[in-house]
Amino acid sequence: METTDREVLMEAVADCTKSDGWANLAEVGVVLRSKNIKYGKLSKFILNFSDIIETKIDTTREPPVAYAKLITEK
Repeated sequence: METTDREVLMEAVADCTKSDGWANLAEVGVVLRSKNIKYGKLSKFILNFSDIIETKIDTTREPPVAYAKLITEK
């Protein structure tokens, strides 16, 4: 059975998630590329999955760092 981009993205975010629940988006991108997921600009790719992925940008860092988090059912 073929794995979908959605499933691979969820795995990548889960694999890169730190103890605070957030995954560095750059690290997620490395995992996606290693699994041959073609996405162009990662931030735009992530927007296609806004129902399962929450994002934030830490502007206190230079350069700013983007993070992703799986949205869990409440």
